[in-house]
Amino acid sequence: MKIQLIFTLLLLVQLSSFGQINYITEDTTHIIWQPSVKLAYTDFKGTPSEKEMNMFNKYDMTASAAIGIWSVLDVPKRKRDRGKKLEKVYFAPAFSKYGSVVISPDSLQIAIQIVYFDIAELAARWARRELRTFQDKMKGYGTLFLMYSTIEKDMQEKYNQMIGAYTKDVFVDKKPDAYEIWRKFYDEMLEETKEWATTPQECQRLLIGKPMEPDYEKSPTIAGPMP
Repeated sequence: MKIQLIFTLLLLVQLSSFGQINYITEDTTHIIWQPSVKLAYTDFKGTPSEKEMNMFNKYDMTASAAIGIWSVLDVPKRKRDRGKKLEKVYFAPAFSKYGSVVISPDSLQIAIQIVYFDIAELAARWARRELRTFQDKMKGYGTLFLMYSTIEKDMQEKYNQMIGAYTKDVFVDKKPDAYEIWRKFYDEMLEETKEWATTPQECQRLLIGKPMEPDYEKSPTIAGPMP
């Protein structure tokens, strides 16, 4: 009986792992934000330009992370499916390995740059939540198509505002304990909004550059942002 029990448990483990998908969350040039991702000195593979070196000297920096928020709108390929199936929007904060530079293995400087990655994640979470709110209010096909570019534009503005405030306190005004204060604040915000975190599926969709489902395509047109 003991041998049979062990065999059964092993079989259950194998079956449970059989259907799991290992999504791509990183490639040779980019790392997509995930809760388990910890940027390291070796991830900063770029060579600093003269402009970046001047910035380093001016603001007493040794690292600079190149980060952006990628997004895409997918729609069903067949028009007759649009309505039965809804649009899909994907957001993903991306760290560029070769766009990011470092001149010293200073762990604090790396930690300061990681906050920018987390700020991008918070902006992406805000966008997901906003789109879901609109979709819940305006049920049916077309809501995400109409609101996508508006929310994406607002998301980028919020991201720029947040990194502007953080940069000013840490590098321009050099306020005492600025990094620690902002780090604590963003840790709390990440915890509060974790249900809206970037998913592995979003990572893969934006890294491979094609829809996750064969009956979807990148939307050939996008409605402009609302004034």
